[in-house]
Amino acid sequence: MFMSGSALPMLVILISLLIGLSVPIQQPWIPNEDGVTLVAEERTEIPMPRGVRDLVTTIEDPSSFDVIYPGTNMSCKEVLTVHFHTNIHLSQDRNQLIAMDGSKWKVSGENALELTISTVEEIAAMRYGSEENTQFIEVID
Repeated sequence: MFMSGSALPMLVILISLLIGLSVPIQQPWIPNEDGVTLVAEERTEIPMPRGVRDLVTTIEDPSSFDVIYPGTNMSCKEVLTVHFHTNIHLSQDRNQLIAMDGSKWKVSGENALELTISTVEEIAAMRYGSEENTQFIEVID
């Protein structure tokens, strides 16, 4: 039995989609085994391979991110994980922001508050991050 000419391209497309969906998305770096991750809410409505960013940090204590972000009543953890969709990977070997597209940005800060401010500034300059920043500003106003 042979397929009609119009069914074959459709079958090829379906097989390609299934193969593409079955390949796991690779993590953009290898986390330290001793590290703790504060998990972010994922954005699902955008056409990106990953709906979260990753903040890799040398900070070890998760409670460091409980400090209140300036001008809000929210913790730095909430700002990053909920409003800017950023996982926080503690006890790593560097401070770095990994965008949803996998690009890497240097962020700095002597403590969780300074690091959060630096990270939000980098994210606000990104395409989807600027949308998130606008929504965040509306929430805090």
